[in-house]
Amino acid sequence: MDEALAGVLVKAGFRSAIIRLHTGLTRKQVTSLRKKLGVCGPSESGPLPNAESLLVKRAVSLEASLFMLAYLITAVKPREAIDIHAVMAAHTQYLDSHASLRGGNMDLENILELDDAWLVARDYRSQEVTMRTCNSCHVEFVASINHRRHACPLCDGVQVRDPFHCDFADRPVSTRSVGELLEVSQKVSQWENWGYSTEELRHELSLSVHEFTACKKILSITEADISRLCAKYSTGDRLVKHLIKASTTQARTLLAA
Repeated sequence: MDEALAGVLVKAGFRSAIIRLHTGLTRKQVTSLRKKLGVCGPSESGPLPNAESLLVKRAVSLEASLFMLAYLITAVKPREAIDIHAVMAAHTQYLDSHASLRGGNMDLENILELDDAWLVARDYRSQEVTMRTCNSCHVEFVASINHRRHACPLCDGVQVRDPFHCDFADRPVSTRSVGELLEVSQKVSQWENWGYSTEELRHELSLSVHEFTACKKILSITEADISRLCAKYSTGDRLVKHLIKASTTQARTLLAA
């Protein structure tokens, strides 16, 4: 048991489940420590949710992205463990940025609470969420690994387009990274062998028609060509666009294009 850390986490305002996970204290011990320190804990009900449920709302997705940018700079090996000290430090930095962007005011409706920040860090460690780069503004944002609908919170819904410009070809067809597409293509192959239909695969893996087509074509390319494609195309969107234009045999000659 780490009682010293428990005291820090209680004062910070974490919910009991998070404190117990990092310190080994029981629920009763956490309650007793709160009484001793004169700290009123947050209201708690039910299990800890997933970060994905927080990212559905664009405004909250933006707040989570601001936190994660600070957390990833501060945390030690964030893919291997939740750095609780980095969570607290990054959340403090995030709050400062949040207030500065609003002239010193706080958006209480959409602000990312400390427990929610911990959830995002936890799901980043377990690879349920990841950082993606927007094709338009090139800003990194946090998104669920399973849902392509999590678009850039800065650009989504605020882009103003030239009404005289036909930009159909410019529209992104995928927000996944190249690495994600390679990983999902392996799942497509595996789940097909398990008897999943095309519609079931697309639904379970949240794949668009274009992404599914690209994943199928990736499976027909040699490992050497895949490595060269990864070097040639920096974003999943560019890779998908090129793959859906090419036939299976043409995909092998993309590097010469």
